[in-house]
Amino acid sequence: MQARSGKLPSRVASVLFPFGWSNIAKLQIIYFLSTLYVYIPVGTLYLRSRGLSYLQINSLWGIIVFTMFLAEVPTGIIADRIGHRHAVQLALGFQLLGEVIYLFTRGYPGFVLAAIAGGLGFAFGSGCVEALVTDELQSMEREDDMSQAMGGIEASQRLANLIAFSLSGLVVSSLTLQQFITAVAITAAMVGLGFLLTFSLDAPQHDRPGEAITGLAALKQGLRLLRTNRVFAVLALISLLTIPFRDYLGSLSQPYFVGAGVQPIWFGLALSIASGLSVLGARYAYLLEARLGKRWSLLLAAISPGLAYLAMAAIGHKVGAVAVFCLAYGATSLRSPPMSARLNAHISSANRATVLSLISMLSGLYVAGMGLIFGRIADASVTVALAAMGAVVLGGSVIAALAVRE
Repeated sequence: MQARSGKLPSRVASVLFPFGWSNIAKLQIIYFLSTLYVYIPVGTLYLRSRGLSYLQINSLWGIIVFTMFLAEVPTGIIADRIGHRHAVQLALGFQLLGEVIYLFTRGYPGFVLAAIAGGLGFAFGSGCVEALVTDELQSMEREDDMSQAMGGIEASQRLANLIAFSLSGLVVSSLTLQQFITAVAITAAMVGLGFLLTFSLDAPQHDRPGEAITGLAALKQGLRLLRTNRVFAVLALISLLTIPFRDYLGSLSQPYFVGAGVQPIWFGLALSIASGLSVLGARYAYLLEARLGKRWSLLLAAISPGLAYLAMAAIGHKVGAVAVFCLAYGATSLRSPPMSARLNAHISSANRATVLSLISMLSGLYVAGMGLIFGRIADASVTVALAAMGAVVLGGSVIAALAVRE
């Protein structure tokens, strides 16, 4: 009995952290903690209690996106110069600064500052996390396990969503200002713990800032890679065209549920179940690659959300609406791990964060533009907007099917 009980923790640890106590495991914990946004389900109500108008509230996300757009490439260049480990520290540091400002500010200008700080943090994190993971895998001579590594990190974030959304109902049970503040404080504290843990990250042998090329040269090399490497250029295009628009799905799901007659209690429960499916999808996406191969696993991951969105548009029954939403949300986590693996295979360590930030910047432009189109369609019909999202994702998947090779 003693022997069995001794093996259990090690087995659990091997499932949760298949790469041992490495930077990848630390990043899983860091991004689990920094994604515990307990206040998200009541964020709009909190901002209203601080006197913000709906126009001001809606503008905050636009400020975050615009900040990320301006900062993506510069932060990628900085990350390649100072080292990806230090860039992760800056990413969490700016994110923490944004949450602290968000907690203590009282008016719109303060929330704008919080949005700018958060946007800078997200911009630093967009490329340097994948770069640091790649550096770590190269040090371990396990480059082929990129899908599994990135899937583990994304799974930890989706698990954080599940826990945070469930906990929100307990923390903010009566929707008072003090409870709102408590939810924001808990979130800031969790981000703070994640920030502190970034200082335990090790510097892999491939993450040597002193060997990095100059920022302008890194950017030029990244643009040259897009021009001269057809495979990489095709993968970058596919990564744009198959984006599953998860944030827009979350926004449209609420009026979709109302139209289907779903009881309000299921709004939070459905999101929690969906987050649980996302955990499984991200964590085990690499198994699809092992079973189906790189090409077909990527195509299946890309096409699944599009089919689910079309199903949502066609289903109006409340039980079916909840079920297909959960499947759609869970399917959005399948694409990122294999796509990250295939893109990173073509990028050198010297300018990895710069190139990934460049792709992220292009993705941000695409998502923002499509969001305006989907929003305009949703003003007329939410179900048509869902169908349009599905059609766009399926169209991108068709292009992927024609272009991707093993």
